[in-house]
Amino acid sequence: MAKVTFQRIQMNTLAEIETAADKLPFEQQKALFLFLGTRLRGAENSEGISRDFSQEQIQAWIADDEEGMQRFLQSQ
Repeated sequence: MAKVTFQRIQMNTLAEIETAADKLPFEQQKALFLFLGTRLRGAENSEGISRDFSQEQIQAWIADDEEGMQRFLQSQ
C-alpha cells in the first residue's frame, strides 16, 4: 500500500484555491468539480436559488473552462 502524506495548508482566497486546484491531477480535479457541483445543487435546492443563467454567462463559463484546460495541458 502506498504511503500518503498530508500537509495542512490554509487557503483564504478564491485565487489561492484556484491555484491549488490547477495543481491537482486531472482525476482529482474532476472529483473536486463533482463534489462542488453536488454541494451547490444542495445549497440551491435548500435556498430556492434560481438556476436561470443567460446564454452569455454560460458561454463565458465555457470559455473560462477551456482556457483553464489549456493551461492545465500546457503545464503537463
